[in-house]
Amino acid sequence: MTIDSYFSRTEQIIADFDIVVRQKSEKIKTDDNFGVFKGSLYFEYGRLEFIEVIKIVSNIPIKTKYKYHYLADNNVMIFRYDNVKHHPQVVTYPHHKHIPDEIIPCDEPNFLVILTEIKEHQKPDKKYN
Repeated sequence: MTIDSYFSRTEQIIADFDIVVRQKSEKIKTDDNFGVFKGSLYFEYGRLEFIEVIKIVSNIPIKTKYKYHYLADNNVMIFRYDNVKHHPQVVTYPHHKHIPDEIIPCDEPNFLVILTEIKEHQKPDKKYN
């Protein structure tokens, strides 16, 4: 796998989700094995701001840094996944998830996991305004 194939695969996952109304993203390729994918995805309700810093090691993509920050239309956080090393008490350190008033353990997510979770929030009974 190269960084280009990682970018393509990730963009296809995003394209497969019909909940994405529009997107603004940027791919920065340093070389065949390192790059950054960042931007915003917009939904009927809310938006996702994201960044992934990817290093390809033995054909396996490794996220050295990531953040997936999902916000309601009024800019209130619904959730944020990240691997910033600032909550060592979390069992899955450095991976963790912020939800209102709490930080919980989680595995490292990917766009499929994130967009599936956001899709649940797009249902009419789950609106956050």
